[in-house]
Parts: sequence; structure tokens; C-alpha cells
Amino acid sequence: MKRRGHWKTALLLGIVLLFSVVMSACSGKNNESGGTPAPGSESAGTPGASASAPPSEEKHDPVTLRLITWNNTYQELYDKFHAKYPWITVEADLIGGADDNGIVEKTAALEAAGTPADLTWLMDFTPYLKGGLLEDLKPYMDQDENMKNVKLPEGFFESMEIGGKRFAIPFVDVPMWILVNKDLLDKYGLEMPSNDWTYDDFRSMAKAATDPAAGEYGLTNDPIFAGHFATAMAVANGSAPNLAYMNADLTQSVLNSPAVLADVKWMQELMTKDGSLPGNKKAAELGDSVSKFITGKTLFGIGYDAVLESLSKEAKFEWDVLPFPKGKVKQSTYHIYGPIAMLAGSKHKDAAYKWISFQFEMEAQKWKIDHGANASVISDELNAYIDQSPLWKGKNKSAVILTKDMGSIAPGPTIPAFSEYMWWQPWVSEVILDGKDPNSVIPLVEAWNKKTLQLRSEAAK
Repeated sequence: MKRRGHWKTALLLGIVLLFSVVMSACSGKNNESGGTPAPGSESAGTPGASASAPPSEEKHDPVTLRLITWNNTYQELYDKFHAKYPWITVEADLIGGADDNGIVEKTAALEAAGTPADLTWLMDFTPYLKGGLLEDLKPYMDQDENMKNVKLPEGFFESMEIGGKRFAIPFVDVPMWILVNKDLLDKYGLEMPSNDWTYDDFRSMAKAATDPAAGEYGLTNDPIFAGHFATAMAVANGSAPNLAYMNADLTQSVLNSPAVLADVKWMQELMTKDGSLPGNKKAAELGDSVSKFITGKTLFGIGYDAVLESLSKEAKFEWDVLPFPKGKVKQSTYHIYGPIAMLAGSKHKDAAYKWISFQFEMEAQKWKIDHGANASVISDELNAYIDQSPLWKGKNKSAVILTKDMGSIAPGPTIPAFSEYMWWQPWVSEVILDGKDPNSVIPLVEAWNKKTLQLRSEAAK
């Protein structure tokens, strides 16, 4: 009897063990197919379970992106991008100046050598579109989930589209401010103006702070006063619909109109009548003391990203910023949108697009604020960050925020032959800083207007 009972017990244990194995196998199959793990099993969280092990990191081949640019101040941002994408390195390929022809030549040379560039800064689409050198960014951006959640100013990307194709995007938004030497304000008994000051305020203060015997002048002899400041004034006065003296639909320059020429003459009188603007002849005699705001010898200068960093580190006097003054119609400042494009010949387009998309992430946006540019992305967090940025500590932060949304954006890439028209700056500079007859610009403007219309017509065929 004992032996028969032992046999029954062994048989029962065998059945139980077999049932356990079957159930365990079924449970394993359920886990593989996404089923819920059995409570208490290793795949439900027991240490050492293979199902809970993190996936192995995706491996990438190293990529070096070649960016053709005329600016070498972005290495820190390249490094931040590399920290996020360790397999991608951005290498700046510098050219001598902001010259689209030079970039096109460089692009062609690199492609011929079998080492094509991936990205480029540009000013005018015209020379690139002829050779089919630019990649349409719109398909990439339409599939970018991160970009779908970014809020940007109306028309931000559309300003760089032609025929439904987006050949570039604004890499950076560089605003301009009036720099104020607060030590000279005190010396000449002047008060810091409010942010809604006028061009008449600007002129009277500059004249009051001019004392040639002391080598001090109201205005820095900066060509930007003749270039960017003068065209912003034309917009503020209602003399021109757009910056760069362009008309409403960006097809013609109105620099040759009586209203604009009157504004240019007003600027010229800062030198010829008031003496607050030294002019090129006097500046040649006095040197850097009146040609650079950082010397502390001028009351007002022009501030933008490339100037502000050195000023914050090296100035020996107290300085601050103001928005450009109010004109007869509105208050407007000058913004530069730096276009960046992906080259069609790039062998690393996915990596190149990552660099483009990275520009609109918080880390990159805050870096740009810290270096004197605007945040392009509309965000309460970024507006609040201005208070935290070391660059703006103790400064007129309300002017910084006001300028962000105030004024006009410099037109450019979509206008045929715009890079040639950029010569309006020396045209106007010769009038304001050298005393040349304002009417001397008229034939130059008329010739360019004719050329840009002709190129526009040819492109439409």
C-alpha cells in the first residue's frame, strides 16, 4: 500500500510540474507579444529581467557639417549642438565678407573637390536658384514634430518662401538699439529719456552733448547711422513702407522719393548744421575716439549683438540702451533676419536639418538672448529670461522687450539682386557722412529698380 501511494503522489507532482511549465511558456509568449506580465514575474519588474533592460543606444557614424558663413562668433552654440548630438560637429567655413557671389563660388569649389558644404548663410536667393543650389526645407519642417509646437511671429518662415518652397529660414533675429553713455548724460545735465522718446529728442540731446574742444560728440561716427538708422527713420516717418527703403510689395526702392530724400537730408544736417555727428572728414582726424562708442567720447551709438558683448566686458563707463525714437507715424527699429539655407549638394541632409531645427529650441534661444539677439520663439519663459541674462543685468530691460516686437524686419532674400542693392548703404553714407548731394542717389536707385524688375520677370518665365 505504501508503494502504491508513493506512485500516486509522484504522478500528481509530475502533473503539477508539467502544468507549471506550460503556464510559464504561455506567459512568456504573452510578454513577447505585448501582453501583461504575470504578477511577481521577472518581466513585471524583478531585478535582472531582460525585458526591463534599457534599449542599447543607437549608434551613428560621425558627421561633420560644413557651414559657409562670414561670422565666426557662434562656436559656443556649435558646441551646445554637439553636446546634444555627439556624432555631429559643425565646422564654420569662413569667407571674407557678406558676399553671395563669394559663397556661390565657394560652394561650387567644394562640390568640385568632392567635399560639398551642407549649410550656408546668404543674402539674396537669385544666384543660388539659378544653379539649383538650395534644398527646399518645407518638407523637413512639415514632418518635424518639435517645430509644430513652436510659436513664431506671423509670416516668420513665409518671408523666405518662393513658389511654395522654403529655401531658407531666419537663423537669428538681430535687433538694434540706441546705445547711451550715461556718464555723458550726467556731465551735460541730461536725463535718460523714456522709451517713447522722439527723433526731435534724439537730435536736441545729441547737440547738447557735443563739445569739440573736449573731443566729445553727440553721435558716434558709425556708418550704421547712415545705413540702418536712417532707413528705420524713413519707416517711422511713413516715408517708406519697408526697411531698406522698399515699397509695399518689395518690388521697388523708394529711396529716390522726395519724402525719403527729406529724411536723408535731416540726417545729413546732424553733421552740417548741428555738428553732433562728426562726419568722415572730422573722424579721420580724431580716429577711434569718435568712431567707436566704447571709447566713451560719444553720447549715442548703435548697439547690436556683435557690439554688446565687447561693450559689456570692456567699457569703462556706465551705458544703457534705448529703442530707436518715435517718428511721425510710429516707432520702428531695425531687425536683421540672418537667413540660413541647406545646400542641395549636402551629403548629410538629415544632420544638417537637425542644426536648423535646433535653433528654435529653448537652449539655443536663450543663448542668443545672452549674446544680444532676440528670441525668435514667442514664449513667456523667454521673455522672463531677459531678467536672468547676464548681458542685460542693470540695463533698460523694458526697452529690450519692447524692441523685440517693435519695428520692421529687413527684407532681402526674395528680392532679385538685393545683395547688389545693399549698396544703398554707401550711397546714403556718402550723403550723410561726406555731405554729398542727396539727389546723387536718384540715378543709382532708378538703375537698380529697372534691373530688379527685369530679373523678377525672367524668373517668372
